[in-house]
Amino acid sequence: MQTQQSDKPNKPNKPNKPNKPNSIDIIQGVLFLLLATAMVAFIATGRYINYVTPRTVPYVVVAAVVLAAFGVASCLGIFHSTMKALAKVVVVLVIPTLLLVLPVQSSSASSAGLNRAIAIDDSASAQLSGLNTAQKTITINDDEFGAWYDRIDRHAHDYLGYTIILNASVSKDSSVGERQFTASRMLMTCCVLDMTPFGFVVNAPSSTMPKEGAWVKVTGTLAEGSIGTATHSYQGLLLNHATIVSTSESGTGYFYHQ
Repeated sequence: MQTQQSDKPNKPNKPNKPNKPNSIDIIQGVLFLLLATAMVAFIATGRYINYVTPRTVPYVVVAAVVLAAFGVASCLGIFHSTMKALAKVVVVLVIPTLLLVLPVQSSSASSAGLNRAIAIDDSASAQLSGLNTAQKTITINDDEFGAWYDRIDRHAHDYLGYTIILNASVSKDSSVGERQFTASRMLMTCCVLDMTPFGFVVNAPSSTMPKEGAWVKVTGTLAEGSIGTATHSYQGLLLNHATIVSTSESGTGYFYHQ
């Protein structure tokens, strides 16, 4: 038995229309765009100084661009989300956005005078002030603390016997002896979480041992000696025969390597 073929021509298949974004996609896209905008404002207003070093700014900018691209793609429906995924996105994106946008009422960085970043110029050609070769003294400017520390650490034998004059904060830990402390400033490597004190170890008589956290003016002779306790010590640079005078905080900001 023969079957009759239809005289109607076959209609060509219509191309699939691109998926339109739904409300979940748009909400997700807006969240991405909000975080990207907050990151740009974070950089533009200079608030980032309290949290990351200036050398990380390019990475933050790239991250903001990527987030903005994801936001636009989500709003256009290029990729889709679900309610379950959106709930996770809200937690991941909203909290950082609020942290970046809302003002911090009692910033520990600001109260500690750390809302200023000072680059350490560790090049050999850097002209540092305070050096008097005739009198063999180095008077360290507050903003050159990091650069002078780096130079003395690299070229210690050029400055052994010099009198070092500096202002710094007192810090103590298990690496120094009972009659020693570190005349320190703060160093940030990447972000505020890795901020640590650094500076010159000072030999101090117990009668003049300052309290931890106090600001002092130290005048001492750079020498090599034992740092640490009787059971755990090492040879390093320290300031001997130190004169220690209490002073008000003069050095603001933290240091970072360029």
